[in-house]
This record gives sequence, structure tokens and C-alpha cells, in this order.
Amino acid sequence: MPSLAVVEFSLRLENDELFPRPLDGVRTDWMNHPRPPLLRLYIAGENDRDRHATWLELFFDLVFVFAIAELAHQLHSDLSWTGIAGFAALFVPVWWLWIDFSYYADQFDVNNGPYRLVMLGVMFGLVVMALTVPDALDGGAAEFATMYATLRLVIIFLYVQAWRFVPQSRELTARYVLSFSVAFFLWLISIAMPEPTCFWLWAVALLIEISNGPITYLTIRCVPTQNSHMDERFGLFVIIVLGEAIIAVATGVAETDWQLGSILTGIGGFVVAVSLWWMYFERADESVINQALRGGKMDLLRSYIYGYSHIFAFMGIVATGVGIQFAIEAAAGHSFGTEARTVLCGGAAIFLMGVTTLQWASPNPLPGKVIAARLTTAALTVLLIPVGVWLSPLAIVGWISIAFVALNRFDGIPLPAGQV
Repeated sequence: MPSLAVVEFSLRLENDELFPRPLDGVRTDWMNHPRPPLLRLYIAGENDRDRHATWLELFFDLVFVFAIAELAHQLHSDLSWTGIAGFAALFVPVWWLWIDFSYYADQFDVNNGPYRLVMLGVMFGLVVMALTVPDALDGGAAEFATMYATLRLVIIFLYVQAWRFVPQSRELTARYVLSFSVAFFLWLISIAMPEPTCFWLWAVALLIEISNGPITYLTIRCVPTQNSHMDERFGLFVIIVLGEAIIAVATGVAETDWQLGSILTGIGGFVVAVSLWWMYFERADESVINQALRGGKMDLLRSYIYGYSHIFAFMGIVATGVGIQFAIEAAAGHSFGTEARTVLCGGAAIFLMGVTTLQWASPNPLPGKVIAARLTTAALTVLLIPVGVWLSPLAIVGWISIAFVALNRFDGIPLPAGQV
């Protein structure tokens, strides 16, 4: 029977053969391999395949379905000039939060480690902020500003982290941290200010935040060139706001007990929604941001015109959807006054202006005849606001649907192969 010492020696010998111990002063390959950075830039050219939205980014976008729904509901419940102005004013900070967090995720990998938890926490904060939207301009300014400032503090923290862990982006991230911190300070002050003083502080803070991007990218010495998929994210947000428009059309028909006039107006509204989708995605170009990051200053400037024009396309889609809902209700006997016609016709015209501008600023600009046709249609649509007093809601929706279908037929020129 072997002794305990022999058994121990045999076990050690077997273990050493299977898992040899490193010699003193010598580190194995796995010991020499550096730890991956806590945060990294999506470096251009690091992957041959194109980037696409991650599951986290898609989940993140879903939160804005609720935020956009709250804005649409506010517009529908307060059909007045003040309500229309409030809808437009609150749409800007909601859109800007989406832009900031989406572009950060476009630059840096937030899908792993603690940053995933941060983004999930941001989603919860966005839900709470969306709940403050209905009263933000009517006694609830402090609550809205508190939630918005909290989310701005998170984006500042994220850019501080990027400054720490991504050296090649420090010039850019330092600028972002500085300007966002100044704007954050204004948001904090606004919490203690009465209305309407706080609203002026919001406007100045938003101006600082929104202007920071183009000023920074056009003046820094070295532009970090991430492998961008921001164009796809814009398209996904278009789908979100189109979904809200479809909901508005369906809700309008359902709440009018399926009357014939409402059904016909709803069909026209659905055709309008399809036309909005068609007009945007027929010329969707997923190379805009990447080409701008690798091009000159003029390419960067055009990319900002492209990116920022999306707010008019987004806002126009939501307003058009709510306006169609007003028209459906009016076809069942409700009033369809100047304010309701402004929401519908103004929303359609704003979409036309926004989508035309962003597609003009892309690397494959619109032909002059297409721009002229769209601007003419936008002007005629705006004329329906005063002229529509003599027209039925069905006639107005029908005219817009026919005009948009005709535009798409006239404009049906897809991008060259490989650009879509």
C-alpha cells in the first residue's frame, strides 16, 4: 500500500503535467495578455462588415415610443395655439436626448460591462421624464427640468469615462464635457426659477448643447473616425414616429364607431403614412455619417445639416398623424377648425421641408426638379389651412394623400447599387 507521501507526489506530478506551473520570473501568454479596456471606440475599418443596431440600442429606442406617445397625446388633448407651440418646444429636448445617447453608443461600445447597466438606468429615467411631459409647460416645469438635468448628468459622466479610457478621443470628449456642464448648470438653475423665466434658461441650455457638436467637430484638430451606424439609427427612429402616426389613425377610426366618412378618411390617412415612409426610405443612405467623418470640413457641415434636419421630419410625422386623427374625428361630426388644419397641413409641410433638406445634404443630393416639386407641394399644403374652411376633412386628407403619392411617383429614383 503506497504511503501518503507517494500518493501526494503522484497527484502533484499529474497536475503539473496537465496544468504546468510557470517558472519563476516567466509569465505565460495569458498572463502577458493585457486586460481589455473598460471602454473602447468603434474604430473605423476594424471590421469588414457594416455595423448595425445592437439589441440594447433597439430596446433603448423603445422607450422613446412612450415619450413620443406622450407628446402626441398632449398635442391631441390641447388643440390650441399654445398647445401646438408647447408640442414643438418639448419635442426638441426629447429628440436631443435621443440624439445624444444614440450618438454616444455610435462612438463607444456600451454593450458590455457597467455601461450596459448605465444605459438601462437611463431608459428608466426617460420613462419617468416622459411622465412629466404633459405638465412640463403648465406648472410642472421643475419636475421636467429635474429629470432632464439628471439625464444630462449621466451623459456628462459617460463622456468623462470616454476621456479617461479612450485617449484618441480626448480633445473631442473634453469639449463635450465642458459645454454640457455649462448647460447642465443652467438646467439646475431653472429648477428654482418661476415660469416663464425657466423656459428661457431651457432655451439657452438647449442652444449650447445642440450647437456643441458642429462647433466641436469643425474646430478640433483630430476627428475620431468611428465605424458609424448612426444613419440606421435615424431610420429606426423614423419607424418609431411612423408607428405613432399609425396608432393615431387607428385610434381615430375606432373611436368614431367605424362611420363611413371616418373609415374613408382613415384609409386616406394610412396612405399618407405609407407615403411618408416611402419618401424617406426610398433615398435612405447609410453612408452619410461615415463619409463625413472621413471627409473634409464641408462634409462634416453637410452631415450636421443632414442630422439636425431629421427633427423636422420626425416632428412632421407625429403632427401629421395627430392631424389625421383630428380629421377622422371631424368626419364623424367633430369640428375641424384652423388649429386642427394647422396640425395636419403644417405637419405634412414640415415633414416635406425636413426630408428634402436632409436628403439634399446627403452625398447623393436631390435633383433640382424634385426639390422644386416638394417645395411647391409644401406651399400648397400650407394653403389648405385657410382654404380648408370650405373643404371637408376627407377632401383635405384625400388631397394630401394624392399629392404625396404623386411626389413619390415623380421622385422614385433610388440610390445607385450599393448605396442602400
